[in-house]
Amino acid sequence: MNKLTTISLCFLFLTTATLSAQNAHEPRAEQMATEMLTRASEKVKSFTSMEIEFSYEMENSAMGISESMSGKLLAKGDKYRMIVGDNVFISDGETVWNYLDDLYEIHINYVENMEGGLTPTALLENFEDEYRGKYIRQEAHKGKTVNIIDLVPTTPQSFFKYRVAIDAADDMIIYTIAYDRHGGTYTYSLDKVLTNHNISDAVFVFNKDEFPSDIDIIDMR
Repeated sequence: MNKLTTISLCFLFLTTATLSAQNAHEPRAEQMATEMLTRASEKVKSFTSMEIEFSYEMENSAMGISESMSGKLLAKGDKYRMIVGDNVFISDGETVWNYLDDLYEIHINYVENMEGGLTPTALLENFEDEYRGKYIRQEAHKGKTVNIIDLVPTTPQSFFKYRVAIDAADDMIIYTIAYDRHGGTYTYSLDKVLTNHNISDAVFVFNKDEFPSDIDIIDMR
């Protein structure tokens, strides 16, 4: 099971923005990143719930690895249930249950012990405390104009950088890329987003009956 690490309808001023980013002083680039990430974070937090269909890709050219999967995320506040391929990740906001199909195991841990963001939108949570952001440029992506921002963790992690693309028109995340220290990249692309649905809290609680009875459960709390 590969580590998954941890959610603009017009083309406008692309050339001008790109040149500005290339010449921007570091403090200004950081300020722009903070402003954009704050707007995106506030937008995500304004939703009572989110249902996201996304694509996931893992690439490591040096190791000859290229994998892709589709996934679905249900989120409500700090609770989530994410399915990626045959793997399932569940959190009630305090505890995390990770079903890793390749290992035939379920890992249990506290949210506070988990490194980095797991869901496509998790990077927006408390980003100012955990990352140093830098605005890179504005570019076109599948018919949309997106702002590209790099986030570098303020404390050592397995992922040394995250790249976030935010829709310039509505401040919604378009994709995130995590870079590990072995040349691997992990990309989440948000393909469809539905918001403010009524989702039962039971969805965010682990139910052992949903999984094979003989599976290994590893409690890491």
